[in-house]
Amino acid sequence: MVFKKAWLATLVVLMMMGVGSSAVADRVIIIAGKGGQPAYTEKFNGYADKLHRTLLEKLGYQASQITVLREGRNDSTTHLRKAVANLATLPPDEQVVVIYFGHGTYDGRWAKLNLAGPDLRDLDLANLLDGLPARQQIFIHTGAASGPFIQKLSRTNRVIITATRSGDENQTTLFPEFFIDALTATGDADLDKNGEVSMLEAFDYARDRLVRFYEDAKRLRPEHPLLDDNGDGVGSETPSTTSSDGRIANRMYLKARASAPTGEISALDPLQREKVELLDAIEAFKAQKGSIPDTEYKQRLEELFIRLARLNREIKASSP
Repeated sequence: MVFKKAWLATLVVLMMMGVGSSAVADRVIIIAGKGGQPAYTEKFNGYADKLHRTLLEKLGYQASQITVLREGRNDSTTHLRKAVANLATLPPDEQVVVIYFGHGTYDGRWAKLNLAGPDLRDLDLANLLDGLPARQQIFIHTGAASGPFIQKLSRTNRVIITATRSGDENQTTLFPEFFIDALTATGDADLDKNGEVSMLEAFDYARDRLVRFYEDAKRLRPEHPLLDDNGDGVGSETPSTTSSDGRIANRMYLKARASAPTGEISALDPLQREKVELLDAIEAFKAQKGSIPDTEYKQRLEELFIRLARLNREIKASSP
């Protein structure tokens, strides 16, 4: 009996310390911004609800780890500031994720989240996140005119994903649909087959699906997603584990766990080697932008992205 009590006491201490458990204090803030019209309000709330369910049912989060801000209830800038401030007590080794579904604007100086009351500027959000002790941070802006957020928010160990590459891409985006799909359709997005989807894999999946959608529809692509994770303020359309952007995102997961596998890929895999070469070719071609007529440049670049999407499909199909 004495032994049993001592064992139980030890177990309680270990549970309080988090030893032997993958439970963590990671936090996710989901924002469904101001729709302005009923159809958009329903769409943004739908994205938020689907992601919320995915976090709870598939990715191991508890309800207490998730804050949802939505129009008509608590989607104001003031509520967002309070939600971020509440994370100031998290220890440095935890992860903070902020995901925005909604309209975005850019006036040539400031990119903004469209919330109830005053819109929140990119600089304001950067200051809020900079004030948190959490060293691992992820910000995902799935709406229009989101690209400029990268310049203001870029920091080491902060993964930033945007639906567009500039403030001029201001149409309603399809990117959020494909990004959420990446988290729910784990088998399709998990290219390295480690059982989990990293932020790099989720980005790749959403971008490829986007490229294929507009290719099938025979329409020019009005949104070009970017990922930045190296702190240089410049996002990439083709991040990877071998490029300047993508290495940190490959080690960050939207999953409540103590640690995540690195998902390293064998350099001997011919399809993966071909992917690295194609990514290098895309970056080299982008460097020629000023020397090629604009129409030809856009057409050839889109062809390269289509090749990349098809190659990723081959990689997925060939994985055991």
